[in-house]
Amino acid sequence: GINLNNALDILAKEAFTSAFSVMIGTLRTEIRKGRSFRDALAQTGLFSQYYLSMVEVGEVSGSLASVLERIAVTRDREQKIRNRLASSLTYPALLVTLAFAAVVFIMVSVVPSIKDMILGSGAPIPESAQFVIRVSDWIIANGLITLIIVPLVVILFILVGGSARIYRLSMAVAMRLPLIGSVLTKTAVVQFSRVLGTLLAAGVSLPDSLKLIRPSTANRQVAEVLAEMETALRQGEDFLAPLDNAKFFPRLLARMLRVGNETGNLTPSVLKATEILEEELDGTIDRTLTLLEPAIILALSSVVAFIITSLMGAIISINDLAL
Repeated sequence: GINLNNALDILAKEAFTSAFSVMIGTLRTEIRKGRSFRDALAQTGLFSQYYLSMVEVGEVSGSLASVLERIAVTRDREQKIRNRLASSLTYPALLVTLAFAAVVFIMVSVVPSIKDMILGSGAPIPESAQFVIRVSDWIIANGLITLIIVPLVVILFILVGGSARIYRLSMAVAMRLPLIGSVLTKTAVVQFSRVLGTLLAAGVSLPDSLKLIRPSTANRQVAEVLAEMETALRQGEDFLAPLDNAKFFPRLLARMLRVGNETGNLTPSVLKATEILEEELDGTIDRTLTLLEPAIILALSSVVAFIITSLMGAIISINDLAL
Protein backbone atom coordinates (compact mmCIF):
# COMPACT_ATOMS: atom_id res chain seq x y z
CA GLY A 1 0.00 0.00 0.00
CA ILE A 2 3.00 2.35 0.00
CA ASN A 3 3.20 4.66 -2.99
CA LEU A 4 6.02 4.22 -5.48
CA ASN A 5 8.12 7.20 -4.39
CA ASN A 6 8.08 6.21 -0.71
CA ALA A 7 8.81 2.59 -1.60
CA LEU A 8 11.88 3.64 -3.57
CA ASP A 9 12.95 5.88 -0.69
CA ILE A 10 12.81 2.89 1.69
CA LEU A 11 14.79 0.78 -0.77
CA ALA A 12 17.45 3.47 -1.08
CA LYS A 13 17.95 3.52 2.70
CA GLU A 14 18.11 -0.29 2.91
CA ALA A 15 20.50 -0.68 -0.04
CA PHE A 16 23.33 -3.17 0.51
CA THR A 17 25.66 -1.55 -2.01
CA SER A 18 26.36 1.99 -3.11
CA ALA A 19 25.69 1.03 -6.75
CA PHE A 20 22.20 -0.15 -5.85
CA SER A 21 21.55 3.04 -3.91
CA VAL A 22 22.67 5.11 -6.91
CA MET A 23 20.35 3.14 -9.18
CA ILE A 24 17.41 3.77 -6.84
CA GLY A 25 18.30 7.45 -6.81
CA THR A 26 18.25 7.47 -10.62
CA LEU A 27 14.79 5.90 -10.59
CA ARG A 28 13.44 8.50 -8.18
CA THR A 29 14.94 11.34 -10.21
CA GLU A 30 13.43 10.10 -13.47
CA ILE A 31 10.00 9.58 -11.85
CA ARG A 32 10.06 13.11 -10.40
CA LYS A 33 10.69 14.37 -13.93
CA GLY A 34 7.34 12.89 -14.89
CA ARG A 35 8.59 9.72 -16.55
CA SER A 36 6.81 6.42 -16.08
CA PHE A 37 8.25 3.71 -13.86
CA ARG A 38 8.88 1.60 -16.96
CA ASP A 39 10.89 4.37 -18.62
CA ALA A 40 12.80 5.01 -15.40
CA LEU A 41 13.76 1.34 -15.20
CA ALA A 42 14.83 1.37 -18.85
CA GLN A 43 17.01 4.42 -18.19
CA THR A 44 19.20 2.39 -15.81
CA GLY A 45 19.99 -0.22 -18.49
CA LEU A 46 19.87 -3.00 -15.88
CA PHE A 47 16.49 -4.57 -16.57
CA SER A 48 15.61 -7.00 -19.37
CA GLN A 49 13.12 -6.02 -22.03
CA TYR A 50 10.43 -8.49 -21.02
CA TYR A 51 10.47 -7.20 -17.44
CA LEU A 52 10.07 -3.65 -18.76
CA SER A 53 7.11 -4.77 -20.87
CA MET A 54 5.49 -6.44 -17.86
CA VAL A 55 5.93 -3.26 -15.79
CA GLU A 56 4.42 -1.22 -18.61
CA VAL A 57 1.38 -3.51 -18.72
CA GLY A 58 1.09 -3.29 -14.93
CA GLU A 59 1.15 0.50 -15.01
CA VAL A 60 -1.47 0.70 -17.76
CA SER A 61 -3.77 -1.86 -16.14
CA GLY A 62 -3.31 -0.60 -12.58
CA SER A 63 -1.88 -3.95 -11.42
CA LEU A 64 1.73 -2.89 -10.94
CA ALA A 65 2.02 -4.43 -7.46
CA SER A 66 0.89 -7.90 -8.60
CA VAL A 67 3.12 -7.70 -11.70
CA LEU A 68 6.17 -6.81 -9.59
CA GLU A 69 5.36 -9.67 -7.22
CA ARG A 70 5.14 -12.06 -10.17
CA ILE A 71 8.50 -10.83 -11.46
CA ALA A 72 10.02 -11.33 -8.01
CA VAL A 73 8.71 -14.91 -7.80
CA THR A 74 10.08 -15.67 -11.26
CA ARG A 75 13.49 -14.23 -10.43
CA ASP A 76 13.54 -16.14 -7.14
CA ARG A 77 12.87 -19.46 -8.87
CA GLU A 78 15.50 -18.80 -11.54
CA GLN A 79 18.06 -17.90 -8.90
CA LYS A 80 17.32 -21.04 -6.87
CA ILE A 81 17.88 -23.24 -9.92
CA ARG A 82 21.14 -21.44 -10.74
CA ASN A 83 22.35 -21.72 -7.13
CA ARG A 84 21.47 -25.39 -7.00
CA LEU A 85 23.27 -26.12 -10.25
CA ALA A 86 26.32 -24.13 -9.14
CA SER A 87 26.52 -25.79 -5.72
CA SER A 88 25.86 -29.25 -7.18
CA LEU A 89 28.60 -28.90 -9.80
CA THR A 90 31.18 -27.53 -7.35
CA TYR A 91 32.33 -30.96 -6.15
CA PRO A 92 32.61 -32.51 -9.66
CA ALA A 93 34.50 -29.42 -10.82
CA LEU A 94 36.86 -29.76 -7.85
CA LEU A 95 37.40 -33.43 -8.72
CA VAL A 96 38.26 -32.57 -12.31
CA THR A 97 40.63 -29.79 -11.25
CA LEU A 98 42.49 -31.94 -8.71
CA ALA A 99 42.70 -34.90 -11.08
CA PHE A 100 43.99 -32.68 -13.91
CA ALA A 101 46.60 -31.24 -11.55
CA ALA A 102 47.63 -34.76 -10.51
CA VAL A 103 48.02 -35.84 -14.15
CA VAL A 104 50.10 -32.76 -14.96
CA PHE A 105 52.27 -33.40 -11.89
CA ILE A 106 52.88 -37.00 -13.03
CA MET A 107 53.72 -35.86 -16.55
CA VAL A 108 56.09 -33.10 -15.41
CA SER A 109 57.78 -34.71 -12.40
CA VAL A 110 57.49 -38.49 -12.61
CA VAL A 111 57.61 -39.33 -16.32
CA PRO A 112 60.88 -37.42 -17.08
CA SER A 113 62.75 -39.32 -14.35
CA ILE A 114 61.58 -42.65 -15.74
CA LYS A 115 62.07 -41.59 -19.37
CA ASP A 116 65.85 -41.40 -19.10
CA MET A 117 66.00 -44.92 -17.71
CA ILE A 118 63.70 -46.27 -20.42
CA LEU A 119 65.46 -44.55 -23.31
CA GLY A 120 68.93 -45.39 -22.00
CA SER A 121 68.21 -49.10 -21.69
CA GLY A 122 68.08 -49.72 -25.44
CA ALA A 123 65.02 -51.95 -24.98
CA PRO A 124 62.07 -51.65 -27.38
CA ILE A 125 59.57 -49.11 -26.01
CA PRO A 126 55.86 -49.94 -26.25
CA GLU A 127 53.79 -47.52 -28.31
CA SER A 128 51.68 -46.53 -25.30
CA ALA A 129 54.81 -45.56 -23.37
CA GLN A 130 56.10 -43.60 -26.36
CA PHE A 131 52.80 -41.71 -26.45
CA VAL A 132 53.00 -40.88 -22.73
CA ILE A 133 56.61 -39.68 -23.12
CA ARG A 134 55.68 -37.48 -26.10
CA VAL A 135 52.81 -35.91 -24.16
CA SER A 136 55.11 -35.32 -21.19
CA ASP A 137 57.73 -33.66 -23.40
CA TRP A 138 55.09 -31.43 -24.99
CA ILE A 139 53.69 -30.34 -21.60
CA ILE A 140 57.18 -29.53 -20.31
CA ALA A 141 58.06 -27.59 -23.48
CA ASN A 142 54.76 -25.75 -24.02
CA GLY A 143 52.84 -25.94 -20.75
CA LEU A 144 53.86 -22.53 -19.41
CA ILE A 145 53.27 -20.81 -22.75
CA THR A 146 49.85 -22.48 -23.00
CA LEU A 147 48.89 -21.28 -19.52
CA ILE A 148 49.72 -17.73 -20.59
CA ILE A 149 48.30 -17.76 -24.13
CA VAL A 150 44.95 -19.45 -23.43
CA PRO A 151 43.73 -16.85 -20.87
CA LEU A 152 44.93 -14.05 -23.16
CA VAL A 153 43.00 -15.53 -26.10
CA VAL A 154 39.87 -15.87 -23.96
CA ILE A 155 40.16 -12.27 -22.74
CA LEU A 156 40.72 -11.03 -26.30
CA PHE A 157 37.72 -13.01 -27.53
CA ILE A 158 35.55 -11.52 -24.78
CA LEU A 159 36.69 -7.99 -25.64
CA VAL A 160 36.10 -8.50 -29.37
CA GLY A 161 33.02 -10.73 -29.34
CA GLY A 162 31.47 -9.69 -26.04
CA SER A 163 30.71 -11.70 -22.92
CA ALA A 164 27.23 -12.60 -24.23
CA ARG A 165 28.78 -14.30 -27.23
CA ILE A 166 31.17 -16.23 -25.01
CA TYR A 167 28.27 -17.30 -22.81
CA ARG A 168 26.23 -18.53 -25.77
CA LEU A 169 29.22 -20.40 -27.19
CA SER A 170 30.04 -22.05 -23.87
CA MET A 171 26.39 -23.03 -23.42
CA ALA A 172 26.29 -24.54 -26.91
CA VAL A 173 29.36 -26.65 -26.11
CA ALA A 174 28.10 -27.65 -22.65
CA MET A 175 24.74 -28.79 -24.02
CA ARG A 176 26.51 -31.35 -26.19
CA LEU A 177 28.14 -32.97 -23.17
CA PRO A 178 26.66 -36.18 -21.75
CA LEU A 179 24.60 -35.84 -18.56
CA ILE A 180 25.27 -32.09 -18.16
CA GLY A 181 23.79 -31.35 -21.58
CA SER A 182 20.47 -32.91 -20.59
CA VAL A 183 20.27 -30.80 -17.43
CA LEU A 184 21.10 -27.57 -19.29
CA THR A 185 18.56 -28.32 -22.03
CA LYS A 186 15.79 -28.98 -19.51
CA THR A 187 16.81 -25.84 -17.63
CA ALA A 188 16.43 -23.79 -20.83
CA VAL A 189 12.98 -25.33 -21.46
CA VAL A 190 11.86 -24.56 -17.89
CA GLN A 191 13.11 -20.98 -18.20
CA PHE A 192 11.23 -20.54 -21.49
CA SER A 193 8.03 -21.93 -20.00
CA ARG A 194 8.30 -19.91 -16.79
CA VAL A 195 8.99 -16.59 -18.51
CA LEU A 196 6.22 -17.20 -21.07
CA GLY A 197 3.73 -17.94 -18.29
CA THR A 198 4.85 -14.90 -16.32
CA LEU A 199 4.46 -12.58 -19.32
CA LEU A 200 1.04 -13.97 -20.26
CA ALA A 201 -0.16 -13.76 -16.65
CA ALA A 202 0.97 -10.13 -16.52
CA GLY A 203 -1.20 -9.30 -19.52
CA VAL A 204 1.43 -9.25 -22.28
CA SER A 205 0.03 -10.61 -25.56
CA LEU A 206 1.31 -13.91 -26.92
CA PRO A 207 3.10 -12.42 -29.99
CA ASP A 208 4.81 -9.79 -27.82
CA SER A 209 5.73 -12.45 -25.24
CA LEU A 210 7.47 -14.62 -27.82
CA LYS A 211 9.22 -11.58 -29.25
CA LEU A 212 10.48 -10.53 -25.82
CA ILE A 213 11.71 -13.98 -24.78
CA ARG A 214 13.80 -14.72 -27.87
CA PRO A 215 16.64 -12.15 -27.38
CA SER A 216 17.13 -13.19 -23.76
CA THR A 217 17.56 -16.94 -24.29
CA ALA A 218 21.10 -18.32 -24.47
CA ASN A 219 19.93 -21.56 -26.10
CA ARG A 220 20.13 -21.30 -29.89
CA GLN A 221 17.61 -24.11 -30.41
CA VAL A 222 15.03 -22.45 -28.17
CA ALA A 223 15.57 -19.15 -29.98
CA GLU A 224 15.00 -20.83 -33.35
CA VAL A 225 11.75 -22.43 -32.15
CA LEU A 226 10.57 -19.07 -30.81
CA ALA A 227 11.29 -17.44 -34.19
CA GLU A 228 9.29 -20.17 -35.95
CA MET A 229 6.40 -19.70 -33.50
CA GLU A 230 6.41 -15.94 -34.15
CA THR A 231 6.33 -16.53 -37.91
CA ALA A 232 3.47 -19.03 -37.60
CA LEU A 233 1.47 -16.56 -35.51
CA ARG A 234 1.91 -13.78 -38.07
CA GLN A 235 0.86 -16.08 -40.90
CA GLY A 236 -2.17 -17.40 -39.03
CA GLU A 237 -0.80 -20.95 -38.86
CA ASP A 238 -0.48 -23.40 -35.97
CA PHE A 239 2.04 -21.60 -33.76
CA LEU A 240 2.48 -24.68 -31.54
CA ALA A 241 3.64 -26.91 -34.41
CA PRO A 242 7.33 -25.79 -34.09
CA LEU A 243 7.16 -26.52 -30.37
CA ASP A 244 5.66 -29.95 -31.05
CA ASN A 245 8.23 -30.79 -33.73
CA ALA A 246 11.29 -29.77 -31.69
CA LYS A 247 12.82 -32.93 -30.23
CA PHE A 248 14.29 -31.29 -27.13
CA PHE A 249 10.94 -29.84 -25.99
CA PRO A 250 8.96 -32.37 -23.92
CA ARG A 251 5.68 -33.56 -25.45
CA LEU A 252 3.90 -32.58 -22.25
CA LEU A 253 4.56 -28.87 -22.79
CA ALA A 254 3.27 -28.78 -26.37
CA ARG A 255 0.18 -30.84 -25.51
CA MET A 256 -0.75 -28.77 -22.45
CA LEU A 257 -0.28 -25.53 -24.40
CA ARG A 258 -2.41 -26.90 -27.24
CA VAL A 259 -5.22 -27.86 -24.87
CA GLY A 260 -4.96 -24.50 -23.11
CA ASN A 261 -5.05 -22.62 -26.41
CA GLU A 262 -8.08 -24.55 -27.67
CA THR A 263 -10.00 -24.06 -24.40
CA GLY A 264 -9.02 -20.42 -23.93
CA ASN A 265 -6.90 -21.22 -20.85
CA LEU A 266 -3.42 -20.81 -22.31
CA THR A 267 -1.94 -18.92 -19.35
CA PRO A 268 -3.02 -21.43 -16.64
CA SER A 269 -1.81 -24.27 -18.87
CA VAL A 270 1.63 -22.70 -19.26
CA LEU A 271 1.93 -22.09 -15.52
CA LYS A 272 0.86 -25.64 -14.69
CA ALA A 273 3.25 -27.10 -17.27
CA THR A 274 6.04 -25.03 -15.71
CA GLU A 275 5.38 -26.53 -12.28
CA ILE A 276 5.51 -30.07 -13.71
CA LEU A 277 8.67 -29.36 -15.70
CA GLU A 278 10.38 -27.85 -12.63
CA GLU A 279 9.67 -31.03 -10.66
CA GLU A 280 11.10 -33.12 -13.51
CA LEU A 281 14.16 -30.86 -13.62
CA ASP A 282 14.79 -31.42 -9.91
CA GLY A 283 14.71 -35.18 -10.46
CA THR A 284 17.00 -34.90 -13.48
CA ILE A 285 19.54 -32.87 -11.49
CA ASP A 286 19.55 -35.45 -8.70
CA ARG A 287 20.00 -38.38 -11.11
CA THR A 288 22.68 -36.57 -13.08
CA LEU A 289 24.74 -35.73 -10.02
CA THR A 290 24.39 -39.31 -8.78
CA LEU A 291 25.95 -40.55 -12.03
CA LEU A 292 28.34 -37.67 -12.70
CA GLU A 293 30.68 -38.03 -9.75
CA PRO A 294 31.50 -41.74 -10.23
CA ALA A 295 31.76 -41.17 -13.99
CA ILE A 296 34.35 -38.42 -13.47
CA ILE A 297 36.30 -40.56 -10.97
CA LEU A 298 36.23 -43.54 -13.34
CA ALA A 299 37.32 -41.50 -16.37
CA LEU A 300 40.19 -39.77 -14.61
CA SER A 301 41.28 -42.96 -12.88
CA SER A 302 41.45 -44.59 -16.31
CA VAL A 303 43.78 -41.82 -17.52
CA VAL A 304 46.09 -42.26 -14.53
CA ALA A 305 45.96 -46.05 -14.90
CA PHE A 306 46.89 -45.75 -18.59
CA ILE A 307 49.94 -43.64 -17.74
CA ILE A 308 51.09 -46.02 -15.02
CA THR A 309 50.55 -49.22 -17.01
CA SER A 310 52.30 -47.73 -20.04
CA LEU A 311 55.38 -46.83 -18.02
CA MET A 312 55.33 -50.12 -16.14
CA GLY A 313 55.17 -51.97 -19.45
CA ALA A 314 58.29 -50.16 -20.61
CA ILE A 315 60.09 -50.92 -17.32
CA ILE A 316 59.14 -54.60 -17.53
CA SER A 317 60.52 -54.74 -21.05
CA ILE A 318 63.83 -53.43 -19.68
CA ASN A 319 63.90 -56.20 -17.05
CA ASP A 320 63.13 -58.79 -19.72
CA LEU A 321 66.00 -57.48 -21.80
CA ALA A 322 68.34 -57.71 -18.80
CA LEU A 323 67.34 -61.32 -18.20
